[in-house]
Amino acid sequence: MRVSAEAAHSERPGSKLIKKLFAGAVATGLLFSLAGLTPAHNEKKDSKPDQPGQKVERSMPVDPQATITLCVAYGALTVRGWDRAEVRVRSHDAEQIDFRRIDKPKDPNTPAHRVDVMVLDKAARADPRRDCRAVAAVEMEVPAGATVQVQTRDGDINIAGVAAAYAGSQNGDITIARATKLVEAGSVGGSIFLRDSSGRVSLNSAGGGVEVVNVRAAEAGDTFEVGTVSGDIQLERITSPKVVAKTVNGTLTMSGALVKSGYYTFTNMTGDVLLTLPHDASFRLNAKVSDTRDIVSDFVLKYVGQTPPAASSGPRPAAIPAPPPAEAPITPAPKKDAKTPHEKAPKTPAAKDKEKPPFKTGAPVTSPLIVIEKPTVIVAPYVRRIEAICGSGDATISVASFGGSVRLKKL
Repeated sequence: MRVSAEAAHSERPGSKLIKKLFAGAVATGLLFSLAGLTPAHNEKKDSKPDQPGQKVERSMPVDPQATITLCVAYGALTVRGWDRAEVRVRSHDAEQIDFRRIDKPKDPNTPAHRVDVMVLDKAARADPRRDCRAVAAVEMEVPAGATVQVQTRDGDINIAGVAAAYAGSQNGDITIARATKLVEAGSVGGSIFLRDSSGRVSLNSAGGGVEVVNVRAAEAGDTFEVGTVSGDIQLERITSPKVVAKTVNGTLTMSGALVKSGYYTFTNMTGDVLLTLPHDASFRLNAKVSDTRDIVSDFVLKYVGQTPPAASSGPRPAAIPAPPPAEAPITPAPKKDAKTPHEKAPKTPAAKDKEKPPFKTGAPVTSPLIVIEKPTVIVAPYVRRIEAICGSGDATISVASFGGSVRLKKL
């Protein structure tokens, strides 16, 4: 079978799509991009539905570390890792399931390294180029060492027991467990749940929360990043060496031991930050908090270069006028000789105009594009910066909370 050059180089979007789910319309367009790919060989046509509601199932051998993609428009997607070098897909809603391999082996009997799973419903079956448009719930088994890229516009995603998982849903929850190398997930209208995994992690949700339990690094450089717009972030037993958590409108909590020499960054615009740590935790704290909020600590903190901050419950300070500009020292005029008095001649109006400054002191001079002079008042900052050490300061915690309190609690 001949395949056009355009089709041969067309692939489904992977992790880039997931990172763009917050763009809404852009993600929708990418989610339903077309895929023209080389047909797979050695697939098993286990069953074909003769009537609506009957299960359709397909399977084919693949490399134990193959990359496999699956996408639909509407429907729940379930992916499980198993110990076979084979991918198996089944659905009660689909009209047809096909495999298209992307890699170009010299021997067509070589197990595929990269495969797209094509799920077609009745409408898509009439036009095979309508990839990722099916309305169907799909279940899939893949090798435990595989990388999966799973996408749905409206539906939940459940992935377990694979090496790497990329998952994106515009309106559904994403649950991932027992990933061993990498996890990237994004949801616009749902929550994300991750547990018992390792490797590099990146999770983002616009309208839901994020819950993570028992995640560790697989390699020294692995990072853990999570962000939400209007959802809570709950982290428990995260032992990655670098943790970054950000939320705009939610509560941010973390519970568990700190990694020695680990670096933790927590940013919350309007909510509270609660860190529950072992009683023997050792860390250096760099915090920025609103002057109307407090840092409440169960730990003994040694403040560096300043005294402990006092609770601020009064009104915010008013703007502080800038100090007046320094004036040149006044040199006393020489004493006049009483015997030879000297009177200055009166100045003409033209001479007076020459002595006037080009503009009034303190008044800004503006053009249509720039402002030349700085404002004459300095607004007092409403954020307190606090540096402190607990124990020997093994780990570093950086916290920025502009609308909520920061609490350091002992386990």
